[in-house]
Amino acid sequence: MAFGGPNQTATPLPVQSFTPQKDYLSFSGIINQYYAPVTYTAVATTLTYSDVLGGLITSTNGAAQTLTLPTAALLVPQIEGAQGGLPGIAPPNATSGSGIRFFVQSSGAGTVTVAAGTGGTTSGTMTVATGQIKEFLLIVTKVGDSTSLPTYTVYSLGTATV
Repeated sequence: MAFGGPNQTATPLPVQSFTPQKDYLSFSGIINQYYAPVTYTAVATTLTYSDVLGGLITSTNGAAQTLTLPTAALLVPQIEGAQGGLPGIAPPNATSGSGIRFFVQSSGAGTVTVAAGTGGTTSGTMTVATGQIKEFLLIVTKVGDSTSLPTYTVYSLGTATV
């Protein structure tokens, strides 16, 4: 006789559904990634972390434009898996290497230049010509702690015509 009475089995109930309790970026992928596009027209613009995490930044400016990424101190804590030992940010045992991809499109008449904010560095060609879209990869190089600030490097990956 099985536990619980005759004719009962130990077969577990199947999982009917699963909904994450938090909207983690790691639950998205290349096929189902959520984008929150933003458009800028000013000649010089400092982006917010939500602009970068949104994944698609478009410039419709009529002249050359510089888009400056947020400072590492503002951007790094917002990236999934990149929490460091700064006050109010937990857990302190995450390592560098977390990253995000985002796109910049130039739909106006001018070339767009992507610049790193304080604590950031760039690698590759950071300009996007008119009628082009470019993919960037931002990698956390240091999460920061109570004695040092976070840093990142943004890499230019590739360009396509739109």
